[in-house]
Amino acid sequence: MKRKLLEPFRIGKMQLKNRIVMAPMETQYAAEDGHVTERNKDYYEARARGGTGLVIVEATYIHRQGWAHANQLSISDDKFVPGLSELVQVIHKHGAKAAIQINHAGRDAKMAAQNGIQLVAPSPLASPLVGKLPKELTLEEIGKIPAVFAEAALRAKKAGFDGVEIHGAHGYLISQFLSQASNKRQDIYGGDLPNRARFLVEVIKAIKSAVGDDYPVWCRINGQEYGIEDGLTLEEAQETAQIAQKAGIDALHVSATGPRAPNNLPSRTFTPAVIAHLAEGVKKAVTVPVIAVGKMTPDAAEKVLAEGKADLIAIGRALFADPELPNKVAEDRLDDITPCIECFGCRNDVFSNILGLTDIAGIGCHVNPALGKEKESEIIPANSPKKILVIGGGPAGLEAARVSALRGHKVTLWEKESRLGGQLFQAAIPPYKDRITALPEYFERQLKKLDVAIELNKEATPAMIEEFKPEAVILASGVRPLIPEIRGLDRANVVQAGDVLEDKVAVGNRVIIIGGEMVGCETAEFLAEKGKEVTVMRRGPEMATVVGPCLRPFLLARLSEKGITLLTGVKYDEATPSGLVITTKDGEKKTIDADTIILAAGATPENKLYGEIKGKVPEVQCIGDCVAPRTIRDAIAEGFQIGQEI
Repeated sequence: MKRKLLEPFRIGKMQLKNRIVMAPMETQYAAEDGHVTERNKDYYEARARGGTGLVIVEATYIHRQGWAHANQLSISDDKFVPGLSELVQVIHKHGAKAAIQINHAGRDAKMAAQNGIQLVAPSPLASPLVGKLPKELTLEEIGKIPAVFAEAALRAKKAGFDGVEIHGAHGYLISQFLSQASNKRQDIYGGDLPNRARFLVEVIKAIKSAVGDDYPVWCRINGQEYGIEDGLTLEEAQETAQIAQKAGIDALHVSATGPRAPNNLPSRTFTPAVIAHLAEGVKKAVTVPVIAVGKMTPDAAEKVLAEGKADLIAIGRALFADPELPNKVAEDRLDDITPCIECFGCRNDVFSNILGLTDIAGIGCHVNPALGKEKESEIIPANSPKKILVIGGGPAGLEAARVSALRGHKVTLWEKESRLGGQLFQAAIPPYKDRITALPEYFERQLKKLDVAIELNKEATPAMIEEFKPEAVILASGVRPLIPEIRGLDRANVVQAGDVLEDKVAVGNRVIIIGGEMVGCETAEFLAEKGKEVTVMRRGPEMATVVGPCLRPFLLARLSEKGITLLTGVKYDEATPSGLVITTKDGEKKTIDADTIILAAGATPENKLYGEIKGKVPEVQCIGDCVAPRTIRDAIAEGFQIGQEI
């Protein structure tokens, strides 16, 4: 199949080998002071080697006053140029063009605030993210900032970058000027859109004056702000694009922002190219090339190009999951692409750090343990191939089997169920989670290609293992549900959440769910959509605490909108055939009527087999949830590591 995605293209005088653009995504891999690290270089080189036509390096701060987050790259001083030049070289080595996104975070400059620097913005309105009141910029102060952008662009050119992207989206300084929600000024920089776009125009002209008209400069803008009162509309984005084109930009990169932006939230059912209509709208208003972004899959990207909605396709999180995606598209190996499962774990990592929930900087990926560890994650053939038995076909076992087979081991996998995937199957059933289905399907294809012997409906016993005579056993036997100690539970109509999701058990109209973490909350939503009256309760003080900060508000809002009752801080007194007697956090004794009680109270490792075979086989390793119940990311990471080491 001849794909438009693979056709050469031009932005200004910059020739690209294909229409695939690596979107600029925050990684927090830089040094604390903003210098380029080896980790930065390894990460970007892997994506360039993977066949991307244009690599846009992530948002890089132009001035300490615009410093957004920890371990952010900096282009604020000439001392950063040598490191940035090294970064350009590793990108160019593989035939990709290199651009860099330059940014001033304005009122979102959290690291500036933490370092005692006064936050600034067009208007004195606090950012929902940072929460500190910024100083309203004076006319004189505004007039100085375009030159700072120009100096940063000149440094980018000196470092060898082929172009510069101005960050005018996602709630940072330029977009703060563009949006009525954050710009309440009454002077020449506020009011109607031409005034609100004046700052952007001045930035574009200052940069063009510094780097020359032949040097490609473009802008990323919001096509719409979602869930923000007085937020930017598509019509305003179209007008902004026309103003920017007149000012001299060479292309437009159309994104979106806001608490309900569909590019930054899961879809009810997976929807690729979810904001392509915004790029299409902007393209109708301008003649310069337009870059579309937002949950792009190869087929969706091809459709966007074929329908003329955009000229180039920016791919973001999918390149976290698989840096080789462009090469696999070119080789017509779409089945070999590791799927992004729309978990937003990478985004949660960034915001957990920004919000102070963790001091660990640097993103990870649920499906790609090599993200940010590219050099040390190289898969090297085994010196002495072994006969390996993997017990358990969940994510940990599947990844261990895949990597072990890639290294040349002879691998057999036993799974007690009739399908592969383990808990991935149940995880994909609730609303907004169906994209997870792509992961076990991917693993199954890969194991078949690697000639892994898969035996389903086979529950391992010590005698069977001894008879098989493996040289190494990888035990990935998962978990069993935890049964909480509640008086009378044996007399009530009690079922497990997993059985409910798989439709293995009947559920009455009135339902109590014991357990308010991810499984409990997602099961509640699943049942509420079926018309059930659902109450979720837990002993702890808050619901869904393990759900990341990018998704938790969205999940809790959906539960509220669907009429689900959430009770925290409860004490379970007694279960009865007609419901559950509890003591509320206020000390009130209450009976909650229910036809069915569903347990989502956690899990305990299923690792009995380890003790039974240890010492009876040459080597045995435990991985995944049978060590301790955790996440898909932990399971796959341990499978990858064992596969590398064994």
